[in-house]
Amino acid sequence: MIRPTRAIVDLDLLMHNISLLKRRLRPDCKFMAVVKADAYGHGAVPIARAALTAGADYLGVSSAQEGAELREAGIQAPILVLGAPLSMPLIVQHELEQTVFNCENLELLQHVCAQFNKTIKVHIKIDSGMNRIGLKTEAELRRMLEYLSSCPNLELKALLTHFAVSEIQDKSFSNAQFNRFMELVDVARSMGFSPMLHACNSGAALDMMDQMQLDMVRVGIAMYGYSPGAGCGEWASLQPIMTLRTVIVQIKQIEQGDTVSYGRNYCASEQRKIATLPIGYGDGYKRTMSNRAFALVHGRRVPIAGAICMDQCMIDITDVPGVKVGDEVVLFGRQGNETITANELANWADTISYEILLSLTGRVPRVYTGAGETN
Repeated sequence: MIRPTRAIVDLDLLMHNISLLKRRLRPDCKFMAVVKADAYGHGAVPIARAALTAGADYLGVSSAQEGAELREAGIQAPILVLGAPLSMPLIVQHELEQTVFNCENLELLQHVCAQFNKTIKVHIKIDSGMNRIGLKTEAELRRMLEYLSSCPNLELKALLTHFAVSEIQDKSFSNAQFNRFMELVDVARSMGFSPMLHACNSGAALDMMDQMQLDMVRVGIAMYGYSPGAGCGEWASLQPIMTLRTVIVQIKQIEQGDTVSYGRNYCASEQRKIATLPIGYGDGYKRTMSNRAFALVHGRRVPIAGAICMDQCMIDITDVPGVKVGDEVVLFGRQGNETITANELANWADTISYEILLSLTGRVPRVYTGAGETN
């Protein structure tokens, strides 16, 4: 029997979000579905398959291991490793495309490619202001392109950059990043190269795509139904694709002065009715939300009561009539006419929606519904 604590992933809503974003693209602009970190906790293989069905042209991963998982599942679409080239035999064996940012990357990749007698495509990362990975200067780019010309098993596919604050309303820094990127693109073109170009992440895809979509956009969090920042992409009717559900396993009445859970930091001011749920921080339901978060029961919000435990937590159901053991509880998602989003959980946990989605551990089964259902 499947565990009653489960994450329901609606692939129809995923396809809705992708379709919504693709409608703003030029016909010749490609769409990369970013499925790194197990597709932001949603499940890399089912999400990748559904995204490709919805019209994605590329998949983006963080590491060669993530790319290998997709290849071993039979996925043949182009896959770009967005992180540093660390597991080069896997990159070459599985014919992944690889982000590079210095000549040492090229030297090692060329050596491995020659061993396997294979050619792979590389995307040169330009650091236009993120200061994470990427080359920064014209001299570095010229040196890389000259070195690349001596690597018979490497093919330049693209130049890319990444925006640091594309989700905020003030676009001045993003515009400066874009202009810096295009300056180095001109350098590459002056040397006879005509690479694909890509820069837009979710924030830019939602707010600045018209002028910056270039040859491809890379969409992560927006694909899963969330804007990367307040006020970003207000035009878009993005739909969160995951719902976290469980059931009530016990109900008890407590009296005035009784406390709940570890630390005794919930104390009843009057007689209350408390329900226990089989989910806790061991499942990724963060302890920092203790006495702060809400859940949905019978379509109504009820508060978390006391400290969230490793495997269980409690809710106060006093004000919801007719609740019984076995009733469904939604921790985030929709129930009836009420919704709790990962953004709200992020506020209660002092983090961001990305981390909430990624925090769900492997012991929470993912159940897929909709197009391309895979269970």
